[in-house]
Amino acid sequence: MAKRRASLFDPTQAAGPSAEPRVVSKKAASKKSKSKSKVDAMSVSDLIGKVKHALTDTLPKTLTVVGELSNVKQHGSGHIYFRLKDASATIDAVMFRGAASKLKFVPADGLEVVLRGKVDVYDARGQLQFYATRMSPVGAGGLELAFRQLRDRLEAEGLFEAEGKKPLPRFPRGVGIITSASGAALRDMERTLRQRWSGAHVYLLPATVQGDSAGAEIAGKLTQLDQQAAELGIDVILLARGGGSMEDLWAFNEEVLARAIAAARTPIVSGVGHETDVTIADMVADHRAATPTAAAMVAVPDRSELTELVGSYHQRITRGMSMSVKQRRDRVTQLSTSSVFRDPGRLLHNATQRADELHHRLAGSLLTRLTRARNQLAQPADRLARQHPATQLERARGHIASIRQRLRWALGARAKHAGDTMLALQGRLATADPQHRVAMARQHVEAIGRQLDAMSYRNVLARGYTVTRNSDGQLLTSAAQAKTQPTLVTEFSDGTVETHADAPLAPKPKRTRKPTPPSNPPTLFDQDPS
Repeated sequence: MAKRRASLFDPTQAAGPSAEPRVVSKKAASKKSKSKSKVDAMSVSDLIGKVKHALTDTLPKTLTVVGELSNVKQHGSGHIYFRLKDASATIDAVMFRGAASKLKFVPADGLEVVLRGKVDVYDARGQLQFYATRMSPVGAGGLELAFRQLRDRLEAEGLFEAEGKKPLPRFPRGVGIITSASGAALRDMERTLRQRWSGAHVYLLPATVQGDSAGAEIAGKLTQLDQQAAELGIDVILLARGGGSMEDLWAFNEEVLARAIAAARTPIVSGVGHETDVTIADMVADHRAATPTAAAMVAVPDRSELTELVGSYHQRITRGMSMSVKQRRDRVTQLSTSSVFRDPGRLLHNATQRADELHHRLAGSLLTRLTRARNQLAQPADRLARQHPATQLERARGHIASIRQRLRWALGARAKHAGDTMLALQGRLATADPQHRVAMARQHVEAIGRQLDAMSYRNVLARGYTVTRNSDGQLLTSAAQAKTQPTLVTEFSDGTVETHADAPLAPKPKRTRKPTPPSNPPTLFDQDPS
């Protein structure tokens, strides 16, 4: 039994070395004096190499994997980096430029695809990676997906809009054809063009209509023919080929051809495949025909139809001219028998009278219009006169004089009011002067003194009246009070006399000093006016 080669997945190596590994040089590794208890450690590159060998020995060279694309990145180098995943696992993947350039569709996130390629390890990161060489979508074919993607993108850009379509010429001088020189479509178009419109010059620019480079070649030929169209007198260009599968017609679904058609200045008629075949070129072209023969029929008019149309026009013109000549002949006959030729002067007289009437009406109308115009101008003239600078200046002067007069009266009234206010304030200020207030108080006191003097009882005594008091100085106001008092004091204007009970009244000499004031507080009549 042959010795089994050790691999990364050898279960006997799962436990690993018993001692701590150490890195040794190649010279040291070659020495046989090393201890058997220690095992040499491999480098990272050796480890990755073993993993790559294990994958190569374990897995087939080509694998087919189904999964969903995510994190798709189109690198500037042309490589495509992405991840392939399913419900429970993910693996990084790459498709290099050579394989990516052959894709007919654009990979996008969420697209479920079938990949063919191999699994290997990316040495720089030690990462497991799938290297795809082919990619096809699950369900719809790759060409169908690419068709839908390009159709949606060009439609969003407006390349299919009817407003951008160029009208086809009615009678083309020359017709350009781009198709295969050996195809049956060319023969059908030549026969149709010769039968329908042999007067047009036909220019053929042969091109490959099938294959990987056919789309770019057709686009280049179309651009070349469009640039020379004015020089050659080409008014319309036909793009055509016979029927086939979607792969056969794919050259007419490429973006480079669609943009060349959209950029062309010459009207383009597309007739690709059969009636059921629809390509991107059909959508972008100015007119789409079901077949190459139909494209030739659309590009040029039918000579027989034009001949019939010209014949019908000739008959209509002949009938029209005959009818017109007959009508004019009848008119001449009618005029020759009319009264104009019998009495030419009558028309002149009528015309003269008519001219006089018109002259009179014209003069009256002019006078009426002139009067109306004058009346219409009277009001604007009056308004203009009122708006004349001299009138406005005079009106402004009057207004200013009125304002000046009003201002003078207003200032005079305000000055008088201010003077009155000043006088009032001066009076109030004089009233508030301390000396004035003292004089006024003195006058007031003197007036009160005069009033007191006038009202004093001593003035009454001077007129012959007396006042009687008891010995205590109380005033006696009745005879009953006097009878009960042992002593009475009678006051005259020049002195007092005391009278005792049961004693004759005798005058007493006048006292120089005043009697003792009573215990009661003095009244108004007790004050000395002096």
